[in-house]
Formats: sequence, structure tokens, C-alpha cells
Amino acid sequence: MKSYIVDAVAFLAFLADQLPTKANDIFKKAEEKQAKLLLPSIALGEMLYTIYKGKDIFGKNVPLDKIDFLFLILEEGDILELVDLDVRAWRIFNGLTIPELHDRMIVTSFIYHKATAILTNDAEIAEAVPIIWD
Repeated sequence: MKSYIVDAVAFLAFLADQLPTKANDIFKKAEEKQAKLLLPSIALGEMLYTIYKGKDIFGKNVPLDKIDFLFLILEEGDILELVDLDVRAWRIFNGLTIPELHDRMIVTSFIYHKATAILTNDAEIAEAVPIIWD
């Protein structure tokens, strides 16, 4: 089964019903147990911070009650799995040249988990690994 790394922007777009078609198709496959979505802890932190701050996501506000929905999805583990970096992954991190900490951690998760692509619209990540967004 193919696995995909979910960047914060992708899950926020999902919560705001603003995912573009290709990324949304991957979420649908995960819901049908035909793909696996992996959420790095750093992306979870970014998402929570964005929601707490009340920032708009593609012109929409994600209400605080979506946090409970997010935790429910993570606790069930069927659609989305929370992943962390162990020492082997940190060795991968050490070998990368991506300047932003969170982007580097996201790409490390992609490499470490041998994922198919990262669901993101981040241009720096797109320069390093395959992404799905449109």
C-alpha cells in the first residue's frame, strides 16, 4: 500500500474543505483503506498553532472544534498515523540541506518512511521530493 506524508497545510486544507483535487483523491483513498497517510509530529504542531492563532486557511477559518475531530482521527489510526523521528531518521535529517527546520523534518519523514509523495504546496519541499497538490 502506498503511503503519503501529510504536511500541515494539507491537513489544514482538508479541515477547511479546501484540498485541491489530487490531494483530496489521496485522502479519499486513505478513507477507503487504499492508501496510508502519515502525519509528522512537527506538522501536527504547526496545524495546532495555526488553528489556535485563528489564521485563515485558503480564505477560511478552521474552528477550534476541528481539533477534537483531528485527535479522534489520530486516535483511531485508520486514516492518519502520527509519526516521529528516531535516531536513524535524525541521521537522514543531518544529511539534508533544506534550510527550514520543519521542511527538513517533513522531508526526513518522507525518506525514512519510504513514502510515495508529500501532500503539500510547499515550493522548497517540491524542489527536494515528489509532492501532490493540484
